[in-house]
Amino acid sequence: MRNPSRNLFLLLASGLGLPAVAQTPAQPPARSAVIEAIKHQPNPAPLVEEPLYKREYTAVKPAYAVPTLKPYTGPKKPLKNIILLIGDGMGPTQVTGGLIANHGQLYMQQAQATGLSITCNQYGKITDSAASATAMATGHKTYNGALGIDSLGHTFRTIMWDAREHSKSTGLVAGCELTDATPAAFAITHPDRNQPEAIAAKFLAAPIDFMYAGGLKYFAHRQDDVDLLAQYRAQGYQVATTPAAVQALTSPKAIALLAETGPPRMPERTAAYMNLGVSKALDLLSRNKNGFFLMIEGSQIDDAGHFNNTTYNVQEVLDFDQQVGRAFAFAAADGETLVIVTADHETGGYSIIDGGMAEGQVTARFSTNKHSAVIVPVFAYGPGSELFTGMYQNTEIYTRIRQALGWK
Repeated sequence: MRNPSRNLFLLLASGLGLPAVAQTPAQPPARSAVIEAIKHQPNPAPLVEEPLYKREYTAVKPAYAVPTLKPYTGPKKPLKNIILLIGDGMGPTQVTGGLIANHGQLYMQQAQATGLSITCNQYGKITDSAASATAMATGHKTYNGALGIDSLGHTFRTIMWDAREHSKSTGLVAGCELTDATPAAFAITHPDRNQPEAIAAKFLAAPIDFMYAGGLKYFAHRQDDVDLLAQYRAQGYQVATTPAAVQALTSPKAIALLAETGPPRMPERTAAYMNLGVSKALDLLSRNKNGFFLMIEGSQIDDAGHFNNTTYNVQEVLDFDQQVGRAFAFAAADGETLVIVTADHETGGYSIIDGGMAEGQVTARFSTNKHSAVIVPVFAYGPGSELFTGMYQNTEIYTRIRQALGWK
């Protein structure tokens, strides 16, 4: 099978005067490299007729049924667990596209509270994932590209450290490289998101117990020949690089890296990749009687926006929504879990111009191949969900989680 991402990268690289490094089909270019190349290209010219799959998505029947979740009704319990789901690049229209494509049903509809997050960076400009994830992880705005650090060099402690200090287990599950902006912002501090090997080395000292993502090359096949996975084993972590090995994990201290760079896109990977990671994370982290903090990222909604691809966009939103459903169901069953669903920013200036729920048809256009300033949704479910209504800066995600947990 041809690798369109690799071909696009080589084309963009030549146009930008960048060296085109030869790679085998089994070693596609890093997801982050492809996206960075796209960001430097002009916005798509208007009125150019694109392939149908990039403009339109049609599903004859729903991709999945959405049963009604019955909220927990047992004895009131103190809040113990936090599940934060971040749909990278998921603005209100992306959610609408998923809703239409699935014939009017999403798990996100069952949220008990809804709000809006303002995503601008430290300077009031359109944010990137690093600055926005830093805001949600630390409560501080910063410049684009920064992970837990601002333009003056101040470093900020991520909420994962707070969780560890309260004896909670911590976890990251992502549909991208572990070193990519959003997961990295919850784990480490670094001035430049585009240095994956340096970021990978810092993960060894991060307050994260369970990690599930791509990016194996930055940990095991590095340019400096250092095997970081051997160091993880020395620290008592279980290591997995295949789905079967993930299934066999028994400790919440584990690192699972299932792709050299980013995991394949939907529908090639099917939803099984994210299902496996989320299921294993919930299984292992929930064994801690003090609770856990789990961040799950639907990473490739953003990619679909950069590629201006409606079919890809809808598929990724539906994949992400199924993980939302798993988290909501977990919270509904135990009564001590708060789930927050939001986005770091919107990507693509996405607009739905035709289609309908009866047909499951989405016809859409993009106004840019970059991020936009669009306010993004916040959905909450479980105890403390009422704190997430209203319109507020993305730093409030951090503040309101701490408030829900009673942390000063």
